[in-house]
Amino acid sequence: MVASRSAALLLVTAACAQELPTFESFVELHERSYHTSSAEFSQRQALYDQRKAAAEQHNSNPQKMWTAGVNKLWDWTEPELKSLRNYDGSVKAEGSSAGSIRKHATFLQNTAELPEEKFWTNLKTAQYIRNQGACGSCWAVAASTILEGHVEIYTGKPRTFSVQELVECTPNPRHCGGDGGCKGATAELAMEWVMKNGCAESSQNPYTASDGMCPSTDTGAIATMSKMLAPVAKAASAASFGMTGWETLPKNEYQPLVRALAEKGPVAVSAAADAWFSYDSGIFNGCGKDAVVDHAVVAIGYGVDHTNGKKYWTIQNSWGADWGENGRIRLERHDESSGYCGMNNDPQKGIACQGETAPVPVCGMCGVLFDSVVPHFKSSL
Repeated sequence: MVASRSAALLLVTAACAQELPTFESFVELHERSYHTSSAEFSQRQALYDQRKAAAEQHNSNPQKMWTAGVNKLWDWTEPELKSLRNYDGSVKAEGSSAGSIRKHATFLQNTAELPEEKFWTNLKTAQYIRNQGACGSCWAVAASTILEGHVEIYTGKPRTFSVQELVECTPNPRHCGGDGGCKGATAELAMEWVMKNGCAESSQNPYTASDGMCPSTDTGAIATMSKMLAPVAKAASAASFGMTGWETLPKNEYQPLVRALAEKGPVAVSAAADAWFSYDSGIFNGCGKDAVVDHAVVAIGYGVDHTNGKKYWTIQNSWGADWGENGRIRLERHDESSGYCGMNNDPQKGIACQGETAPVPVCGMCGVLFDSVVPHFKSSL
């Protein structure tokens, strides 16, 4: 259901004029198959009209920092939208090598002045905006994206990492952020899987937006014919492509994240993304200080809007290039750790492992400072 370029331009023009399209136009544009007399049509129309009214009210505010616009998510139900946001960043992966991780944290002690802006949008992995579909694989997409970015930065040779393998193989015994695979896991768990087991390239195990059997545990009786005929060949460990460790940055602190972006590369971050579905453009400031962090994305840079002086993080999402600003969102950036903090009062909706219900503090717009993960590579240059 990919819209034509001309139709997409019409929607953008309508959004700029604050005249959002009717539901009938939306259905035609996105090639929905709802029958007009069905209960589903009525349900989807009610959702769309409700969101349209909210967007028009938001866009009428002359002080707004961002613009709401129609996209392919506007007729999705709340459970369908939640399927995009299964993520936990509250707990480190079990069995991770603390020594391997800590020895790399010296860059955080650096006090050198940071540049006003830094972007990694020139990387090959930033040119391809992934679409996770209806699979809650945001955590796997985020991990894959930052691994690809750091390989290119530190070796000079682009390499892909199979999101599908991470979905199929990453264990989640504590049910952190979900039940594993398309039902949610963590960026930390994905990093630890790659650190210990390596990872196939995307072409060897393409993304299907669905769960599956891990190639390393497939047997002749249960493997698919394609995997039987062409078994997935992959690196035995992360060392073969230069990965030496990974770390979770100090929680809810501004300087570690901005320094990692300035000096290391893209960073996997967490965010409360329940209000993002209507984002079209601008610097998003639509999250309150209290936020339920439930989505994994990639911080690809930070900058300043020189027309209004507003600082922002550039976040690469996994909802396709036809969402937001070519697949990305700019989040308002508060350059002090205590500048925008609140509580996550319902952590089991997105960030906690099974049984963990105690509220946790979150900082940054949409809780973006809550959890940040960065890999480390040995340069071969």
